[in-house]
Amino acid sequence: MRQRYDDFAGWYDAYATGGLGLPFARAADRLLARLLGPGHGRLCLDLGCGGGAHAPALTGLDWQLIGVDISAPQIDLARRKGLTAVVASAERLPLRDQSVDAATMIMTSTDFDDLLPVFAEAHRVLRPGGRLVVVGAHPCFGGVFVERDSQGACTVHPGYRRHQRVEQHPLLGDGIRSRVGVVNVPLPVLLNALTGAGLVLRETAEDDGDQPVPELIGLTGARPGR
Repeated sequence: MRQRYDDFAGWYDAYATGGLGLPFARAADRLLARLLGPGHGRLCLDLGCGGGAHAPALTGLDWQLIGVDISAPQIDLARRKGLTAVVASAERLPLRDQSVDAATMIMTSTDFDDLLPVFAEAHRVLRPGGRLVVVGAHPCFGGVFVERDSQGACTVHPGYRRHQRVEQHPLLGDGIRSRVGVVNVPLPVLLNALTGAGLVLRETAEDDGDQPVPELIGLTGARPGR
């Protein structure tokens, strides 16, 4: 079965690593670094790694990286960059229980129709005390129903409260959302999925961009233990 990103793997990789999406991707990398910190050679699982756009940020923090994505063309891109990566569903990871020190989800929280089983699987493979760091579109200021003007001010249109996949909408723009669709994830849905999976919310943060309101949110959830 073809996955949503299969036909856009090359386009999206170019967009995130050198195109108009680069400043947005770098803001995500900085937020990731704030929440994840140095790895000291420990193992990190990047859920929804795509073509490896954020791999340099993770390896630059001295994490030993394994990428997972359901899109085979994206995994091919990641492997060509030298990333250890496997084709697999984030809901059924080919990893043992308690086998990784950290996990990340970078710009993928609006790709999953249901986040709870994804977070639950992350909980399963994390060692006690291990952390899941989620960096993604801010539910309040970066969702599909949010319109920004030239000054960066936001208007939230009707639809924010609905947890649903959106395939067509005037506010999808001309980027990846217009090509693969997007799941609108209200803030309570995101937070409740994290805690409902058994993870303990440790830290929250927003991006350090120059817009008057943030576009990205970051969450750290920890598996209870040492």
